[in-house]
Amino acid sequence: MTDFAARIREQDFSARALMRRIGASLLGLPLAVYGVALAWTLLVQLPLLGLDRIDEVFYVEVAHLWTKGVLPYVGAFDVKPPGFLALVAATQLALGPSPASARAVAIALDAATATALFFLGRLGSVRVGLFAAIVYPPLSELVSFNDFYSAVGAATTLAFLAALSPIRLLRRAALTGLAAGAAFCVKQTAAFEAVVLFFMLVGGRDAAGRRTGATLAFLCGASLIPFAFLVCFARCGAARALIEDAVVGALMRPASPAEGLTFIDGVLLFLPSHRSILALILLAGLAAVRRRALAETLPGAPVAAFEAWLLAALLATLAQRSLHVAYVSQELPPALLLAGLSAARAIPELGRTPEWTRLGALALLSLAPALQSFGGHWSNRHPTSAIAAATAAIRATRPTGSDKLLAVNRGLWLNAATDLDPPTRYIHPAHILCQFDGRSGENLDDALAAAPRYVVVADRRQRLSCERPERWDKIEATLHENYRPIAHAAEESEAYDVYERAATSDR
Repeated sequence: MTDFAARIREQDFSARALMRRIGASLLGLPLAVYGVALAWTLLVQLPLLGLDRIDEVFYVEVAHLWTKGVLPYVGAFDVKPPGFLALVAATQLALGPSPASARAVAIALDAATATALFFLGRLGSVRVGLFAAIVYPPLSELVSFNDFYSAVGAATTLAFLAALSPIRLLRRAALTGLAAGAAFCVKQTAAFEAVVLFFMLVGGRDAAGRRTGATLAFLCGASLIPFAFLVCFARCGAARALIEDAVVGALMRPASPAEGLTFIDGVLLFLPSHRSILALILLAGLAAVRRRALAETLPGAPVAAFEAWLLAALLATLAQRSLHVAYVSQELPPALLLAGLSAARAIPELGRTPEWTRLGALALLSLAPALQSFGGHWSNRHPTSAIAAATAAIRATRPTGSDKLLAVNRGLWLNAATDLDPPTRYIHPAHILCQFDGRSGENLDDALAAAPRYVVVADRRQRLSCERPERWDKIEATLHENYRPIAHAAEESEAYDVYERAATSDR
């Protein structure tokens, strides 16, 4: 008893010590949940880590150029903002220009989204939070199969978690704005969700009399990261390239030759693009129809906020003409939350069916169609051997730092492997072989006119649906006239034909 009393006297019960303990406990739970979510996400990703993805190699090469001091838009044209590319470039400082640099970012961000979904779902039901956190990592991968979209989901989900948190209004507005600005720096259509977040904060009851302060806090937070990127690019003389590509180019893209779709076309494609998550969308709609039942059984669930979030994400998909299935990945977080709430409490017709049984059935109904329509190819493994053989053949010719390598299709891994830059800033196959914009034919002409020392052509049996035959005619003519083959590197999933520019005496 004496020892116990002595230990009590030794404890620090000051206000500062109590706050430290409370803070540690508040931080401990999110970190523990994130650790579990990270392990689960990595486990889900294991069967997919070896698969090759056409966009991923583009992200890795653009980030690789950035680590060498060549900024995006200056060294590589694209219409996406620089946020995700900056994360991949930072990761490459530790992991190098490999597939791991993009996938490590995606795994970490998917786990962050799952963690945020757990806490958002917990506002209504812990079981719904667990359901959303468990289903999101595999569903995100199966639906989009694109590391880029993991960053959009993480930033927007964290923004809604901040907006619905119990902290003071001005701090909440600033944090929400910061996350919304980060989401916008990954994908411009996150602006749709940002509008919903703004009105959630400014229009809330606790904002009465403090709307001006909340507005300023949100706008300051939202502008911080975009402004930092703008200043960074401006200091390097690349602000104009950033604005022309990621702002003007992005606004013009829906009506560009690459899309070739009207708004009506987008409406017609809307439902087919959602076939992989149809069960979630239907149950999310049921939650709206039976909002009263949910309000009675789950009074703490912010159903209206989730509905507005899902509506904004649906509008974002429609604004992009519903062209790619990956676009619906922005809808996954709110759709999972609403569908989970609906399955748990909005279907009295199921009688006494346990809540876990309902949510388990919904998980199967969500994952089965996504797995069936999976956008990746299980046999398309990362061509490690082919890359190594092609790299060895190129290095045997003793390239110099000023030599350039044009990868016509899927060969961008060789730019990173050999550390040879592309000849122009148009490096994605869609920007060279397809009518991506009004001058994409000139993009190919410029690349060939730059007379790169090496040209790499990947196996043409795998092709983009938008490839133009006349572009290949130009490439083949140039190779026949000015280049000589130096290697054919092949393995089961891929093959590379490597050409070196011939000396005048060799022609």
